[in-house]
Amino acid sequence: MSQTPFKDLRFGIGSWNMGEMPARAKEEQRAFEFALDLGIRLIDTAEMYGDGGSEQVIGAALAASSVKREELVLVSKVLPSNASKRGTLLACEASLRRLGVDYLDVYLLHWPGRHPLAETLEAFITLREKGFIRAWGISNFDLEGLGRWQKAESAAGVADACATNQIYYALSARNSEFDLLPTMKAQSMPLMAYSPLGSGQLMRDAKLRSIAEKHGLSPAQMAIAWTMRDPNVISIPKSVRPDRIEENFKASQITLSAQANADLDAAFPPPSRKMPLAML
Repeated sequence: MSQTPFKDLRFGIGSWNMGEMPARAKEEQRAFEFALDLGIRLIDTAEMYGDGGSEQVIGAALAASSVKREELVLVSKVLPSNASKRGTLLACEASLRRLGVDYLDVYLLHWPGRHPLAETLEAFITLREKGFIRAWGISNFDLEGLGRWQKAESAAGVADACATNQIYYALSARNSEFDLLPTMKAQSMPLMAYSPLGSGQLMRDAKLRSIAEKHGLSPAQMAIAWTMRDPNVISIPKSVRPDRIEENFKASQITLSAQANADLDAAFPPPSRKMPLAML
């Protein structure tokens, strides 16, 4: 791959469903400040989250933090409805204003939409040339969609420039393991795993609780460590509570044993056939 924007970071914090309620803005800002103080340096957001509210909360946290911009990896996304060439340029500039930064490390197309991929890609190329983004990628693209994106890149003369594909990947959502994840791994393209805790339902799963207890971990730590068992996966769980953020961060430093992985495979089997890409 020609682009390596993640600086070897394999763990970050997500922000889905944040920035939606003004009454919670300060609490959410403090959560990001806590994450930065803890040492988390990868933050994922999108213009869709809270209709820009998530980016504003993160921007406030960045402004209050002493962490230098160059130490961070900031990821945001353009909505498919805005992903024409002009729309993408305007959306990116708006995201930068809300975040209070001069550039994004990675800018993603949130999911495939009605605008031709070539138009979105043309905008990404322009944004990179202007220094507004360092790299681009996609999100919620299955194997066939990834192929179409890469075909557009080849036609534009920027082959192998896609930095990542961010998808829903968790113990309860292993569909991508049949074909997408192996293909991305062969191309050394990182997979960003959003909702590695399955939107929270995994924390209530009796099977996971039993296995986690057996191996001396919390269910959240086991679920996150499981996504990170593959060095090609970047895990980005979301939480507003400092204790949960710290618990999740500690999970990024855990290596599961072969027995733990086997126990999880038995409880949450990998796919045996091609299935639609899981999405939330």
